[in-house]
Amino acid sequence: MTRGDAVPGDGGAGGGKRAPTLGDLFWVGTACAISIIAGGGIGYAIDDALGTLPWFTVAGLAFGVLSAVLLAVNQFRKYV
Repeated sequence: MTRGDAVPGDGGAGGGKRAPTLGDLFWVGTACAISIIAGGGIGYAIDDALGTLPWFTVAGLAFGVLSAVLLAVNQFRKYV
């Protein structure tokens, strides 16, 4: 084995990145759930105040899902 050869299981040419821990995964899951619930809740509150059900609820849920995806992608880029 020469100096430039990659070792199986080391993530490539000495990348040195660690795998996500259970705490990291729990944090991402919790943050995703909170962003979706908060987006839908805020949208529902606006709909309730304006009487426009379901338009702001759907928009709030879409915003929450988009926020959750971006948050998860941003967090997991640390491990790739």
